[in-house]
Amino acid sequence: MKHLYIIGNGVDIHHEINSSYRNFRDWMENNYPSILEDVENVYGYCNADWWADFENNLASLDAVEFSSNIAFENQPDLLSDHCDRTWTDAQIEVENQLNTIYTEIRERFHEWIIQLNKPHTDKKVKIEQNDSVFFTFNYTKTLENLYNIPSSNIIHIHGCVDDNEDFILGHGKSYEDITKMNSGPDIPSPPDDLTDEEMEQFYEMQAELAEQFHEQLARDAAIAGVASQQKPVHSIIDKNKKFFDGIKGVQSIHIYGFSFSEIDIPYLEAIINVVGVEKTLWEITDFEGKERTKIEKFISNHKIKNYKIIELSDLLLVKQLYIEL
Repeated sequence: MKHLYIIGNGVDIHHEINSSYRNFRDWMENNYPSILEDVENVYGYCNADWWADFENNLASLDAVEFSSNIAFENQPDLLSDHCDRTWTDAQIEVENQLNTIYTEIRERFHEWIIQLNKPHTDKKVKIEQNDSVFFTFNYTKTLENLYNIPSSNIIHIHGCVDDNEDFILGHGKSYEDITKMNSGPDIPSPPDDLTDEEMEQFYEMQAELAEQFHEQLARDAAIAGVASQQKPVHSIIDKNKKFFDGIKGVQSIHIYGFSFSEIDIPYLEAIINVVGVEKTLWEITDFEGKERTKIEKFISNHKIKNYKIIELSDLLLVKQLYIEL
């Protein structure tokens, strides 16, 4: 293969498919307004900018505030003879709320993707199909249906509408990152070897510490819940090792409609590790200069010398035909 095409959501948007995250938000407002309310009950007010960067913002939950509110509503009764049974009430409530909202989001996301409108045929761009392989972040089949590219030459790295598996989406923060973002005072826990009776006596003497420990359990659950939504980029790369090994001969890399989000940069770095940068021509599209800063940062960080930045509209087939005439 001489050409590698890396296709981002900007390509579908160029073809007037309503596939932006803001479109997802608007679709839910029309079809599942209660889920938007649930999201804001957990994350706080989420404006259009929040939804425009939806995947990254899955990591933005203020776990300390969220868990503290739930802990306040689910305080253990320190005077009860069965106090030890209520220590995890807030923790369980945090886990239940986060599991519910993340399940709802993912199910509705899948439903939204499969009902997206078809691409406009008059927006087709020039793509070299011979000796080419396609790496797409999109779940849609624009390449197959509009450009008649064989599915054997395409890898949908995050899933495809024809797959039975769930679509892959998520933020790029690790458990350690989420913990640092939600740092709070460390609360000492009781010794592990205490009996139930000793545990009860321990907290009876330290009621304030008991309340703090109760909040700690809830906070840990919130951090773990948010961290669970991390996109498993490196395991996806390992799973698709055959693809990455197969692009060693690529001479030209065409990046169309890609937003250069930090979440997905490791995929590009995995490609660079195989093809290098010395002998490869990079062609990168940037819509109205909106991604220019991130593109230039990527180029500089990876010492790419042979590149050009263009607009996707420069590649319109109608425009190319007009120029030739």
